[in-house]
Amino acid sequence: MNAFCRIPLTLTVLAGLFFLAYQPALAAPEKKQFCVFDVAGANGFVYQLLREYQRGAVSSGVALDMQPYTDEDQAVRDFRQGRCDLVALTDMGVRHFNDFTGSISAIGAVPRYEDLRVLLYGMSSPRIATHLSQDGYEVLGVAPMGAAYLFVNDRGINHVAALEDKHITVFEGHHDARHMVEFVGAKPVTAKISNFAHLFNSGQADISYAPAAAWEVLEMFRGAGDRGGIIRYPVGQVTVQLVAREGTFSPEFVRESRKLIARLYPEAIRVIRQFEDRIPAERWVDIGAEDMREYQEMLRQVRIDLLSGKEQKNQLAAAVYHEDMMTILRKIRCYTNPGASECSDQDRE
Repeated sequence: MNAFCRIPLTLTVLAGLFFLAYQPALAAPEKKQFCVFDVAGANGFVYQLLREYQRGAVSSGVALDMQPYTDEDQAVRDFRQGRCDLVALTDMGVRHFNDFTGSISAIGAVPRYEDLRVLLYGMSSPRIATHLSQDGYEVLGVAPMGAAYLFVNDRGINHVAALEDKHITVFEGHHDARHMVEFVGAKPVTAKISNFAHLFNSGQADISYAPAAAWEVLEMFRGAGDRGGIIRYPVGQVTVQLVAREGTFSPEFVRESRKLIARLYPEAIRVIRQFEDRIPAERWVDIGAEDMREYQEMLRQVRIDLLSGKEQKNQLAAAVYHEDMMTILRKIRCYTNPGASECSDQDRE
């Protein structure tokens, strides 16, 4: 009886071993190089935020080897040369690869975080997803870096007319921002992400635009001095965007990547607001309702003038704006603020 009972057990064990021996091994995560631009390097807010994305990617079958860059131009070069499978850039850097998502930072086009939230959560819709692939590149997600505010060396610069004759930093290739500066009668000071804070801190510029984190991270309180501060009105939204060559990742991972990035929105906004809350209250320059409307209308007229101008510099600036994105952004603004004059104005974007 005992021998009879042992026979099925032995056969069962042998069958199990045979089955395991011929099963394919579990696939190891696919390894990819992930180049991340963050002006503060591996300790920066963006890099740390994308560590969460990295962990999510592993569970989706992709192991990302993250490499920090403090020079965005170098990150773009390395990506073009194939040293990066995936790259994280600001929307301005992404304009090299996708003018649809690059238009998110259009001057004054996304004035509130609520507007940005509506936009970013809609990025996974099929209608928008078709725009995320251009010229052999695809955008795998967009996350907020913070509203871009005007840092000023004099808190008296609190209305549009006060911008006249002031020196304002403008990033190389940011043709739309240069157009805005010239439109209000100010003087552009050509800058790079690597030196704009130095230009402001050293007094070579009266005004510079950046997310609030720059007050602390780039020590822009030095340029503000005793009299300066930050105008509490966003002239744009800065985002971090992930770009890869088409075919580098499976379509399944591309879709999952966009979902992973979308889930980071609450954490990104939490950290952004921490940076904003740490700025001393007296350094914020709050503008009145009428001045607010004046800013909004000025920025809208900048965009309209930019798109309708025939001069070469206008055309250079207009080329960075994708018409469909500009329409989407207007519809979002009118969804979150239906009483705005632009929502009934015949002169629409």
